[in-house]
Amino acid sequence: MKKYVLTILAIVLLAGTSCQKKVDIEKEKEAILALITEETNAYHDKDFERFAECYVQNEINIRILGGEGEKISYSVGWEEVGSSFKELFENNPDPTPNNEVKKNIKIKVYNDCAWVVFEEEDFTDEGESNGKGIGTNFLEKVDGKWKIAYLSRVHY
Repeated sequence: MKKYVLTILAIVLLAGTSCQKKVDIEKEKEAILALITEETNAYHDKDFERFAECYVQNEINIRILGGEGEKISYSVGWEEVGSSFKELFENNPDPTPNNEVKKNIKIKVYNDCAWVVFEEEDFTDEGESNGKGIGTNFLEKVDGKWKIAYLSRVHY
């Protein structure tokens, strides 16, 4: 009996480990970078529908902004986060050039979530720096697609 129990236990353990989905880290990183790029492009295009598609739209979505000489902004829930962006786009409907440069991008991927940290700098059309910052995003997979659940920017 003990022999059968051990055999069944071994089969269950092997089946359990072989059924786990293997994550293709490089493919996921490419998809995450594409999402970050799309979110930035949609922001500069002032396209709220495209922009909103980049975000987890629930009550725990969080956005934190701030930095040296700036008031810290803390928004919780997609209703609050989304409405602030929608209002911004409606009040400033003209697209702006996307002169943002992101570098030193670090991405850590798990099965259904990931975090991204990067340096960013925005430039004028003449090539002068408008400011630098550190960006942090926490992403979740929703229906097989990466979405931003948390965004923070610290400007310096």
